[in-house]
Amino acid sequence: MPNVEPLPMIPDFPRWIASTELGGNSARRDARWAGASVIARSASREITEALLRLALKSRQEPSTAALQKIREAFYAADNTFEMQGNAKELQVLAGATLAAILTLSDDGAADAAVAVSAAMAGGNRKPAIPMDLNILAEAAIDRIAEANRQRPSLSPFVTTDAPKFDFQQATAKAKEGSWEHVGTAFELAAGATRMAIATIVKRQADAVNAIDKLLRVQDEELQMLWWLVGERSLDTGRRFDAVGAFCQPLMFAKELADLTEYLPGPRSITALLSRAGLRDRKKITLAEVVNAADAAWLKTFMSDNELSPVTTPIHNGIRRQLETGAGTAWVAGWAAAVGLPADFALAPLAIGVLFYRERLLLRKK
Repeated sequence: MPNVEPLPMIPDFPRWIASTELGGNSARRDARWAGASVIARSASREITEALLRLALKSRQEPSTAALQKIREAFYAADNTFEMQGNAKELQVLAGATLAAILTLSDDGAADAAVAVSAAMAGGNRKPAIPMDLNILAEAAIDRIAEANRQRPSLSPFVTTDAPKFDFQQATAKAKEGSWEHVGTAFELAAGATRMAIATIVKRQADAVNAIDKLLRVQDEELQMLWWLVGERSLDTGRRFDAVGAFCQPLMFAKELADLTEYLPGPRSITALLSRAGLRDRKKITLAEVVNAADAAWLKTFMSDNELSPVTTPIHNGIRRQLETGAGTAWVAGWAAAVGLPADFALAPLAIGVLFYRERLLLRKK
């Protein structure tokens, strides 16, 4: 991992790290933050998954390679960092590093925010760490979603200043007199011209890309609004109110995810699902929701790819149910694998939002 300047320290980080054996050692605390910053700035989906498994103390340990990268980053920042035997410290640091990623605003941060939100299962996973990752992830999703939908300012790309054509080297070479030198001078002049034109082209491309992203984001929400106004399932062609109440959370969330191009999706997802009919009152179990869905429909979007029990618990339940059949036989094994209770229940709206996040993760791999 590259050596980079540390991110601005999260104000709560000293309190978080104080829960480890470091206590009030400010130098080592700063070194730990430097290590977390290095990981955060270059975190891949694999590293985010590993950090989540460490923070949640998942039954499934992170891959050896990912764990080694994480440990090496902290060791590079402070060679007093223990490379083994410090599970509690590493758990807290994993949570702090995820929090650091969530302060960023790039595509990696958007991906991580969706992954953390999905992993927290609507706030029902409560690891023994001093930060609330669910709240941090939801805040990051709102912030990034809002930023994606802001009209870009084009003023940085607009200028009346003509680009500078620097022909000094070409002129000096031409004055040397021979035809060979004149030829070289033309080559130097051409190079200077290309550089000046490249500046203009890049400025125009940046402006076009900024506008293009905004238009794509607006198209994304427009399609979602047409879906809502039409009140008809895209996958089945049935009216929303003709879809069974226990089938709605998965179906509506899946269809909205299909219409989403940019992570983490719009801030209005909860409102859209609510307007489509998902309720936020009486809880229903995930087993009831999965068993209510049509197996043929579930198979249309379930692939043979490996599923993370940490970030895609609902998809893991669907796969087990498809393997075992409807009923309750699959529930106990699923619950043990993903670390959630067999009677795990949420309001239909919360299940819809959670499944939407899972679908985004799997579609954007």
